[in-house]
Amino acid sequence: MILKKNKYIKHFIALIILASCSTTSENMLVNSRTSEERSLRNFQGIFDYESYALDDLESFQRIIDSEVLNQEQLRDTKLLINNYKKILSKKKYTLELKPDQQYSKELIQLIYKFGLPIQISWNEKNKNSISENLLTNKIDGFCSSLYDDAITSINKEITRDSDSILVIYSKEYASFINALKFNDSNLIATEYNSNNFQEFSAKVLGVDFSEKRFKKISDLNPNQNIKFNPRPRTDLNQVIIFLKPQEYKSMIPALRYHGGSNFKYINFISSMEDITDSKQLLDYEDSWVPFSRNLTSKVKNDSGATLERFLALGALNEWLLIQILDQAGVQSAKINGVTGSLVFRSNSCTKRIIPMQKISADLFSS
Repeated sequence: MILKKNKYIKHFIALIILASCSTTSENMLVNSRTSEERSLRNFQGIFDYESYALDDLESFQRIIDSEVLNQEQLRDTKLLINNYKKILSKKKYTLELKPDQQYSKELIQLIYKFGLPIQISWNEKNKNSISENLLTNKIDGFCSSLYDDAITSINKEITRDSDSILVIYSKEYASFINALKFNDSNLIATEYNSNNFQEFSAKVLGVDFSEKRFKKISDLNPNQNIKFNPRPRTDLNQVIIFLKPQEYKSMIPALRYHGGSNFKYINFISSMEDITDSKQLLDYEDSWVPFSRNLTSKVKNDSGATLERFLALGALNEWLLIQILDQAGVQSAKINGVTGSLVFRSNSCTKRIIPMQKISADLFSS
C-alpha cells in the first residue's frame, strides 16, 4: 500500500512540475518523456483516498514546500494533509452490519486494502444495512442514488440546447422520463416495443414517412425516374436512450444508419452495464454517456468483470470511505471516486458529480 501511494505522490509532483514555468520546476523535470505522460494520466490517483501511510504526510508536505502550487492546488493539498492526519490518528473504526449482509466478502477485501484499523460488529438487530442494489437505490450517506446522479448529468447536457428531443425508452426505465428537465424543448417520448431495430429507427426518425411520401409522388408519374435519398426528420436535435443493456448495441447502429450524424445521441448509464472489455465500448462510439474518468481507467486496465460490477464495487468503496471520513472527524473532502467526483461535508449528505463523456477510441487508448 505504501508503494502504491508513493507512486501517486510521484505522479502528482510530476504534474505540478510540468504546470510550472519557474526555473526550479524546469530543473526538476523528469528526463523520461514516457514517465511524464504516465504522470499526467495518473495525477488524480492521490485523491482516491484508497490507502494510507505515514510517509504520505511527509511527501505531501514536500509538495507544499516546493512552492510550485497555484492557490487552488495549495488549498487542496493542505486539505488532503489535514484529512490524512485525522484518518491516521484514529485508533479504531467500527462498522455495524447484519451477519447476512450482502457484499460482506467484498467489504472485507476493501477494508484490507485500506490498511486502517477497521472492525466489523456483526449485529442481527442492526437497522442499518448496505443496499442490495448499489446503483438504483440511494446509499446511506449520499444525497441520491447513482442512477439519479446520472439523470442529473443528462439534464445538464440537454439544457445546453433547447431544440426538440427524442427519448427512446423501454418500460423498465419509463419512470426516468419524468425526471428529465428541459426548457422549452419539445420532448417526444417513444417506447421501444419492437423486435426490429431498423424498422423502429426508420419510423421514429421519420425516414419511413419520407419513403412513403416519395412512393406516392412516384406513383403519380411512374415513367419519370426521380433520384431520392430518404431524410430523417429535421425538428430533432438530441436522442436520449433508456434501454436495457443488451438492446443498445443494436439500437445505436440502427439510429445512425437512418439518422447519420444529424443527432446527438445520449445514453443512460445502464447502456454499458453488460460490458466486460473496453473494446466493446467502441460499439457506442461518438455517443455520450454519464461515465466517470476514474471508471474509464478501471475498465481499460481490468477485464473479465462487467461494468455493472465495477460500478457496484465502486459505490461500495465510496460508502466505506464516507464511514471512515465521518468517524475520523473530517470536515470536508474532494474525492476522485470510482462512480464520480465526490464532495464530502460533515453533517451533510455526500454529493456525487458524474461527467458526461463522449465515447471514442482515444478515451480508452493506452
